[in-house]
Amino acid sequence: MKFVVAALAPLALLFSPVVAQSSSASSASGVSPLTPSTTDEGSPLLIEWDTTTNQSWASMEIKFMTGSNQNMTELYTVATGVDGTSAGQGKLNWTAPNVDPNSAIYFFQFTHGGEDPTWTTRFAIADASGATTSPPHSTQPEGAAIPWGTGRIVGASVSASS
Repeated sequence: MKFVVAALAPLALLFSPVVAQSSSASSASGVSPLTPSTTDEGSPLLIEWDTTTNQSWASMEIKFMTGSNQNMTELYTVATGVDGTSAGQGKLNWTAPNVDPNSAIYFFQFTHGGEDPTWTTRFAIADASGATTSPPHSTQPEGAAIPWGTGRIVGASVSASS
């Protein structure tokens, strides 16, 4: 698997306002992201996607996101150039960053050439003791009963590997 993984300096990033499990009709040819389990900050976080569907994403991007469904914010580009065409389940190991708040308000966005996004559902990154808080908002701005919030990466660098 050949791809480029971005590095993040220990720089606090602020972000704003995600997430349905799928996107446009054309994303049917894309990968199917799997939602990770709650992971503690600084611990391994396995990013996975199912490629058993008929798809053609030979070079995809994976981004760490937060926000409401209609106002998503990229926190970090995890990887670019990931081959999503091999049969079976794709995997990428990533170190969960230190975030604020420690709540189920984070998700991954998968795209191909910046188009046809598809997402995991929201998941939590717990603090070092394993604690999480409830998402700040219980409904989306447009009224859907989907909890969300806006998070940020605080300090420490992040990395990924295949």
